[in-house]
Amino acid sequence: MPRLPLPLALLLPLLTVLLASKSKSYNNLGSGVGSFSHPDTSQTEEYVLASPNIRLYSPHGASWRTWFHPRRTGSAGRKGEWNLLYHLGGNGPWVELGEGQAGIEPPEGCIVDQVHMMSRHAERYPTSSVGSRHLALLNRIKEANLVLNGSLAFLNNWTYFSVDPSREFEQLTTTGPYAGTLGAFTTGVRFRTRYGHLLPRHSRTRLWASDSERVIHTAQHFASGMFGLNWEKDHAELQVIPETFERGADTLTPGDTCLRYLEDTQHGHDNGVNMLALFQEAYIPAIAERLVSVEGNQALGNLANLEVFGMQEMCAFETTVRGSSPWCDVFTEDEWEQFEYARDVIHYYRAGPGNPYAGAMGWLWLNATAALLHSGPEAGTLFFSFVHDGDIAPLLTALNIFNDSKYDPNLPVTHAAPDRIWRMSPIMPMGGRITLERMTCSSNTDEDVNRTFLRININDQIVQLPYCHSGPGGSCPLDAFMDYVRRRRGEVGEFADVCGLGRDVGYISFLKHQ
Repeated sequence: MPRLPLPLALLLPLLTVLLASKSKSYNNLGSGVGSFSHPDTSQTEEYVLASPNIRLYSPHGASWRTWFHPRRTGSAGRKGEWNLLYHLGGNGPWVELGEGQAGIEPPEGCIVDQVHMMSRHAERYPTSSVGSRHLALLNRIKEANLVLNGSLAFLNNWTYFSVDPSREFEQLTTTGPYAGTLGAFTTGVRFRTRYGHLLPRHSRTRLWASDSERVIHTAQHFASGMFGLNWEKDHAELQVIPETFERGADTLTPGDTCLRYLEDTQHGHDNGVNMLALFQEAYIPAIAERLVSVEGNQALGNLANLEVFGMQEMCAFETTVRGSSPWCDVFTEDEWEQFEYARDVIHYYRAGPGNPYAGAMGWLWLNATAALLHSGPEAGTLFFSFVHDGDIAPLLTALNIFNDSKYDPNLPVTHAAPDRIWRMSPIMPMGGRITLERMTCSSNTDEDVNRTFLRININDQIVQLPYCHSGPGGSCPLDAFMDYVRRRRGEVGEFADVCGLGRDVGYISFLKHQ
């Protein structure tokens, strides 16, 4: 087969998905899968499920205003409409944040001269532990030889969305409009469109990924979109950082190296699942009662909290594989918002503001990045790190960007808090990313004087730092941001001390291009 010209080769994955999406239905995907409709060209592709209140929008159809095309105004979620993708608690596909400053173009008189991104891996299948729970429930139903009724009737003819769990669990999804491979590639294209002026002409750009297959593959697909299919040969190199305890502070995954965090069963890593279990007990029994008693499925027996929770998880994961899921119609909007809150609880107490170790863990990458921001583009222009959601939550905590004076550090677990600030569905979806932009801006009073600012972009929306937004477009003067990072160290504590490690734990040393 002749080698394709590079531009055409880059476009083939996108063209394939666009052509596939023109079919009128996904009949081969099983009961409950929605049909395809064609909204106006300024909007993203829309998949409408049986329920009129649930619409899924393909984020990889692109919100054009996030590509610096101001004439296009479509977005991944339509204001005023309830969109399920914004309530899946990080288990669903990438979405725009949907809130924040209008537009992501640099303010007038400003240019972006350095970019730092921390990204979660792209859309994936369930982990082995989560997927095993799903299969256990489905096997229980199959072995009982039941005919199910009501909202669960689709299960009489439904098949699980993983054909080969032993091979697919933990890995990126490769099918449907939300394929993780496509999402990562598309993100690379977006970043090349947005930051192409920062590509070095005579040197290679280094990318960093924690040592997990799905994280590494995300970085590789991103690099193909950003640098071209031959990126390893001419343009970039990927450095894999082990997810091991021995790394100390020189890590992308501080949750694997913070000793006390790992050993403290009350306030450490395990606190997330412990608090999740408490909230599950508060909201799931009523759902189980409806599914079993009200809908005539008494032969199913009692549904455990984790079984119902797994049903909600399957909606999200099947959507990333097939584009939609009949599981999504099983639950009401209120029940989805309860699920969303449950997912917020686990992140909050596992590695967010409700965890006493999170701030110190997140400060490691924040401090290393702040030093590069201070050095400016001479130290490099593009810095891309790929990790897990459990590594992004500590960064958010260190940044203190979602500080909640009403609830922190004790988000309720006996009931949902609808007025909370900590909402992770649009912050840490699959492929979720936080981008720090260094901007140089001309002075309004003296054109020969330039000033430097920092801007935060979360999932293609500009988000102001609550404690510093006096610069152009709500940005933060870089000097003020540097002062804050230094002060924050005193507030969250020294990593070695907080984690009970020796003084020779090091620091992040790999964020460099030479």
